[in-house]
Amino acid sequence: MGEVWLLALLALSVLSTLLHFTLRSKSARYRFDRLALISWGSTIMFAVDSAYAYLEGEVPIEVSAEAALLSITLVAVAIALWLLSLVLGRR
Repeated sequence: MGEVWLLALLALSVLSTLLHFTLRSKSARYRFDRLALISWGSTIMFAVDSAYAYLEGEVPIEVSAEAALLSITLVAVAIALWLLSLVLGRR
C-alpha cells in the first residue's frame, strides 16, 4: 500500500510548525504547538513504518482512492485531537 498519507501528514506538520512560529502571539491561545506535536509524532511514526515497508519490497508511493481517503482521515483525526485538547484545556 502506498504512503500518500505520509505526504499529507508531512504537509500538516510543516504547516502547523509554520503557524506556531509565525503566529506566536496567537499560538498561546490556539496552541499550534500541540497540533505540531501531534502531526510530527504521526509523521515520524508513519515514516518509520514506510521505511520498513520499502525494505520489504513494497511500492514507495502509490496514488489510489483508498490512500487519498486515508490521508483525509488521518489529517482529520489529528485536527480533531488538537481541537479536543483545546476544549479540554480551557476547563
